[in-house]
Amino acid sequence: MKVRFLVLLAGIGAGAVACADPFKTAATLATIDDTAAVYALTGAPESAPTAINVTFPRAVITTPGEHYDVVFDIRNDSAFAYPPHAIGAILTAGLQLSTLPFGSITEAPTTGYNDTLPVFVQSGSVLLVRSTSAQCSNQSVAARTFIYAKIVIDSIFYDGATSPHVPRTIWYRLRNDPNCGFLSFDDGIPKN
Repeated sequence: MKVRFLVLLAGIGAGAVACADPFKTAATLATIDDTAAVYALTGAPESAPTAINVTFPRAVITTPGEHYDVVFDIRNDSAFAYPPHAIGAILTAGLQLSTLPFGSITEAPTTGYNDTLPVFVQSGSVLLVRSTSAQCSNQSVAARTFIYAKIVIDSIFYDGATSPHVPRTIWYRLRNDPNCGFLSFDDGIPKN
């Protein structure tokens, strides 16, 4: 009788530990780094990438059939990053400009994202992105439906008049956490 009672208590204790956080998930994918360039939306060649998909990091063409989270444009001597809603797209992503250097940002904030207004960027600007991802749509906790990324603008080439063979472009580096709802930008598989 004592053995059964101890086994029952052990089972209840294990069940209580397992049920302590029924919504806790573990990350399975390592953070991803990407470096590329995008063209300015205004005046870009039709097949040129003008936006970034942060869920599966890559430069993409801004078309209705493509998923994108940040669109770039250069007007005169100013560059802007636009969330999809700012250019009339139905896709959902939010942006915020960080005051911290790219390398020192180890975790994405959960608030403060703008999904409707453009953000002025220049060389060295750091953008934080929160993307509503289709791959995360089956998550039962709302905070787990997002993919987070950080982007640093390495350089901006403004003037196609002085070099007509080189279009107006923005070079960037990106790091994302491809795990639904995870905030960490540390190397490897995130813990949070």
